[in-house]
Amino acid sequence: MRLPHIATKVRSKPATIWVASSLIALVNRLIYTLTIACIPDLLQRVLHEPRSSNGVITAAFGVGGLVAGCSIGYISDRTQNRLVPQLVAAALYVVAGVVFFYAKHFHQIVAFRLILGAASSIADTMLFTTVADVYPANLLGFKMAVLFVFDNIGNMLGPLLGGKAYEKMGVGGIAIIAMGLGVAEFLLILLFVRNSLDIRQTLVRNAASSLSTSASDLRVIESTITSRRPSTSDHPSEKVGATTCNSCVSISSTGSTPSDSDASNLPTSKPEVISSASGAHSSLQIVRLLLQLPVVGPTVSIFVGTGMQSVIETVFPLRLYDKFGDSPGDIGIAFMIVGGVLILAMPAVGYINDSVISRHGERMRYYTIAVGVLMMLVSLSVTAVAGSYPVLIFGYALFSITSMLVIVPAQSAFGDYINSTGSHAMAQCYSLAWIAEGMANISLPPIASGLYAIIGFLRMLMSMSTVLCTICAISVLAFPLHCYWRARRDE
Repeated sequence: MRLPHIATKVRSKPATIWVASSLIALVNRLIYTLTIACIPDLLQRVLHEPRSSNGVITAAFGVGGLVAGCSIGYISDRTQNRLVPQLVAAALYVVAGVVFFYAKHFHQIVAFRLILGAASSIADTMLFTTVADVYPANLLGFKMAVLFVFDNIGNMLGPLLGGKAYEKMGVGGIAIIAMGLGVAEFLLILLFVRNSLDIRQTLVRNAASSLSTSASDLRVIESTITSRRPSTSDHPSEKVGATTCNSCVSISSTGSTPSDSDASNLPTSKPEVISSASGAHSSLQIVRLLLQLPVVGPTVSIFVGTGMQSVIETVFPLRLYDKFGDSPGDIGIAFMIVGGVLILAMPAVGYINDSVISRHGERMRYYTIAVGVLMMLVSLSVTAVAGSYPVLIFGYALFSITSMLVIVPAQSAFGDYINSTGSHAMAQCYSLAWIAEGMANISLPPIASGLYAIIGFLRMLMSMSTVLCTICAISVLAFPLHCYWRARRDE
């Protein structure tokens, strides 16, 4: 069926991708957080499961996400298709809702979380990838922050909506909401979203047309692009496998203004579908990405930032339940308060991130993440020692903001790095983010819930946050320090 011209025009705008991705982020987080408030009651009171089972439930989400995250980026880059994976994710949400509707045993809840993790992994990878596809490098900080605003609206409303639905209708009420949201997301994608790579190529052609005012201009542009890109055009996989030294040179330049970055940071030719001749190399693209210092730091940051979020989402309801006797509805209200604070702070986080990079250069992103890690450690310490309900809520709200100071610049670093190298591995690079998050969800919540039962909330949170934040800071600072030492050595 042929769409009206106005509908086609709307679907072809980068802003449509941005808005649709923001709404998808809202739905993703809503579905994920619907069960947060009711998990302690469902597992401990109804199913009589031990406290450690809460961590297993969170880990199941990570396992599903890890399996999907390891494959979806490569499949999307190879097929040059972003739309079908998004539709698959929405359909999986409906399937997860059906499984949860009939859940009567612990293994059924685990299956629900596995499917939910796979759906979230695919959806999150694609929504970040599509935004990075249609916007140039060095402008992604604010775009990512807005995505996280909608993500945190879902984080604010999900526990409250899920807690109230559970109190009124039980598990079935939450399942019906999840199925309805999955259907709504499927229709949103089907009606309003195009393959973002098609939009990217339209932007490339328009930029090339506006710049072709004279032969001399074209020669200048061609020489500029050639100087900024690797000379291994016959071997696309080698673009990502550039040495760290080259990365130091290309990524440390100061951010360009929006007026000149649209053309210079977008690719100059249509991203090619990976041929069978290069298939062996492209299948390892994600491994080569992980070996690049500019990518290692953000990947570890995603692991630590999202991992500690999962830890808090696992033990925070237990803390409220054990110390203050909060019901699922009351726990949902606590998450709503924290989410409201975070929503107000997120635009400022994205704006500050872009401003710092545009003024002081790309390497400042890594120092910004390191400062965020330090602030995150302070906020977790406040949460750990909190002896009253207001202080506990304040500590959690502070942690939510400071974790975004780590996650937002880390997420934008992936897209900026791929755009700066001219690689066709955007989805695989963002798959790294979900692989890191999946591994964090698998490993950290079970450890946290086990330590919570053995040594208590305070010592568990202090020990885990100190170790993880230290590792994260070292990983993030490795790239700028390497560039600094190399520059000093070459003087």
